[in-house]
Amino acid sequence: MSLSIVEIFAVAAALCAVLMAGSLHVKRNIFFYMVQTVLLAVVTAEIARTDGELNLYLIAVAIAILKGGCVPIFLRWMVKRLQSYSDPGMMLAPPLAMHASLLLFALSYLELGSLGALPGSALAASAAASLLLTGLILMLTRKTALSQIIGFLVIENGIYLFAVTQTSGMPLLVEMGVMLDVLVAVMVAGLIVFRIQQSFEHIDVTQLAELRD
Repeated sequence: MSLSIVEIFAVAAALCAVLMAGSLHVKRNIFFYMVQTVLLAVVTAEIARTDGELNLYLIAVAIAILKGGCVPIFLRWMVKRLQSYSDPGMMLAPPLAMHASLLLFALSYLELGSLGALPGSALAASAAASLLLTGLILMLTRKTALSQIIGFLVIENGIYLFAVTQTSGMPLLVEMGVMLDVLVAVMVAGLIVFRIQQSFEHIDVTQLAELRD
């Protein structure tokens, strides 16, 4: 079975998320997120080429610059300011989280492939579902707020990948609006993390559940 360029890069993006699930180093996960987002920009550009949608080229450039460049730079600045370079993890050890992500990818492919009614590639849809589920794993199994922000961004990438591969792209204004929402959400989340650090001298969100009046 020959794979299209879209499918190859979509699977590569999903594998980046799997590697993120297996790593507790925040800077390394930010790097994987950056690579993942650039891969999605390439997917968007390839769909623009094959479908002749010029607005998708603009979206691809915006994704590469804003989400693949500005967001990782901001996250790395947060890491440096907070001195939070690693996440101790919780509930699942990194190898278990990574294997769980691979298993979810395989299950997504089997489930979506059995539907047979998807408008786009079943493999690309499976990669998108894997991104979404791996993002959930990152959010649910990590302790620090920074790692949970990265998990949220991976979920957003999964939603975008599904939309762009199954609908041949979204209107430019819609995608730019979503991208602006993501940037604002990251900035607000960053401010909240700084407030947590100032108030409690840590960003371990699991310890916040132990607070009492």
